[in-house]
Amino acid sequence: MTTLAASPMVDLRGPMPLGAETGRPAPIWRSILLFWALIVALQMLVQVPNILAVRMGDPDDVLRLVQVRDLLAGQGWFDMHQYRVMAPEGVLMHWSRLVDIPLAAVIVLFRPLVGQAGAEVAALLIVPALTVLCTLALAMHTANRLFGRHAALMAGVVVGLSGTMLHQMQPLRIDHHGWQIVAALGAMAGLHARDPRRGGWIIGLSLAASLTISLEGLPLAALFIGALALRAIIERRNADAWQRLGHTALALAVGTAGLFLACRGLADLAQHCDAVSPMHLAALGWTALCCGGLALWRPRSPLVALGVLALAAGGAAAMIAGAAPQCATGAFGGIDPYVKSHWLDHVREGLPVWRSPLQDAVALVGVVPLGLWACWRLLRSAPARAEQLRWAEHGLILLGAAAVGLLVGRAMITAVGLAIVPAAWQVSQWRMRAVAQSGNGRRMAYNLLILLTVLPVIAIAVPKAALAAMGHHPQNRSKGLGSLTGCDFAAGLAPLATMPATDIFAPVDIGPNILLRTRQRVVATGHHRAAAAISDVMHGFTAPPDQALAYMHKRHATLVVVCTVAPEMGLYRAQAPDGLAARLLAGKPPAWLKPVATPPIPAGAEPTNIAIWRVVG
Repeated sequence: MTTLAASPMVDLRGPMPLGAETGRPAPIWRSILLFWALIVALQMLVQVPNILAVRMGDPDDVLRLVQVRDLLAGQGWFDMHQYRVMAPEGVLMHWSRLVDIPLAAVIVLFRPLVGQAGAEVAALLIVPALTVLCTLALAMHTANRLFGRHAALMAGVVVGLSGTMLHQMQPLRIDHHGWQIVAALGAMAGLHARDPRRGGWIIGLSLAASLTISLEGLPLAALFIGALALRAIIERRNADAWQRLGHTALALAVGTAGLFLACRGLADLAQHCDAVSPMHLAALGWTALCCGGLALWRPRSPLVALGVLALAAGGAAAMIAGAAPQCATGAFGGIDPYVKSHWLDHVREGLPVWRSPLQDAVALVGVVPLGLWACWRLLRSAPARAEQLRWAEHGLILLGAAAVGLLVGRAMITAVGLAIVPAAWQVSQWRMRAVAQSGNGRRMAYNLLILLTVLPVIAIAVPKAALAAMGHHPQNRSKGLGSLTGCDFAAGLAPLATMPATDIFAPVDIGPNILLRTRQRVVATGHHRAAAAISDVMHGFTAPPDQALAYMHKRHATLVVVCTVAPEMGLYRAQAPDGLAARLLAGKPPAWLKPVATPPIPAGAEPTNIAIWRVVG
């Protein structure tokens, strides 16, 4: 990188000239593959103990593998039920087969070579690595096309340092979040495409994939359509701006409908708040009709264009509200208030960012402030109006995604993905200035600035680590729901393997592991469509023991299984100090529960923390 400082083509006093995409960018595939190999190798190294034990950290990842296993065992492609949850009717899941495809493909490919278990491990490693590769390729290719090779390399660095984003793509992490980041980056690449038609279709199809994977992609789709529409109104004499809007809306509607038919079929045409449904298809179709009409008409009056867009937005909202009024409050509309207040409101990833500890909040936000600042600088230094509007679009979309992420913490990773390219440009500017400095002190100051803006969490983590080294240990933070650290399911659930299949009353967070490692059924897992069963589980564990037995009978459960160190059990104990969960954690089970013998723990081995009782009342 030092050669950049001596190059006469680089002006170190100001930003690199924009519009680099007009030339032919240098190929960077070798650099992409090098970054990918390095990131994945480090991830594998960190996760070695979990990989060897096939210990997935999140219940959603576990249930995703159960879903794929059921599919390959013969369950219908359009049948999204989990029949071993809330038996006998089962639970109709809101998940998409789109995420199952790469997992199933890897398992089918490797099964003849290493067997079913080995093929599943291969999928748990290969598919997350593919999401890392897609993320790097989209971010680095876009940065290379816009700003050149140096910014592309910095984009690779930013991806490699985005811990919360890479957390969603680490080995064994196979739920949908990684693919949603990839879809957002695909839409971003379309936003910066030169050809409006091709760019519009890239944006629309990427957003269609995001919506199909999860309806959490709906705000992002609205942000893209809104930003494109605003630019078209500002540039009302520019046919390209209207074309990009029209093609995006059309591709979004057609792509979402096509993926709905391919992944859902016509068997389930109910109006769901948490997954793409006919009402959403109708709303997207209406939006495409209005935006397509504007693209053909290209009205010169901003008020007329705004009126048509208001009609599009109002009509789409009316269609959804009329078909499913309960969805007005969001994807969890209509959920049992007791389940919401006692369970859903305690799921940390769904809470606002400001409800997280400071270190976690800063880590979640990551490079978003840097990306916003870079968009502003790019807008102000752009040599042409078209460039200014491009970065105004990007900045508005990023700002909206950040606002959504502040309200729902897990959505912040989408904003982080959208911030990578502008942040990489800013880092490349600072890095070139750092290299050009004659004094070591100034060079170090620039490098420290780069590190703090790309990885701001170190400003909190380093002082905390220093205080800990001096003996000032911080108070232990409580683990969030879904954390199963310390639960050894492989050894602890072994006694269930020899038992006949039955219904098990268990905390919802450990339910997926029971399904994965045994042939047993569970009353509920932590998925909101099983709200009735979740309510019974929660009432059962918080009720006094003499009342809890009624919930066992109601759900025809013959076994009770818990992980004693899971946060969910601690939550039940806090909610009901005299309830069943508190009694079990205190080692005082009621008389109608008899312990099931478990294998002895080898000398020096950690306890499994799994306890099993048989219901005899």
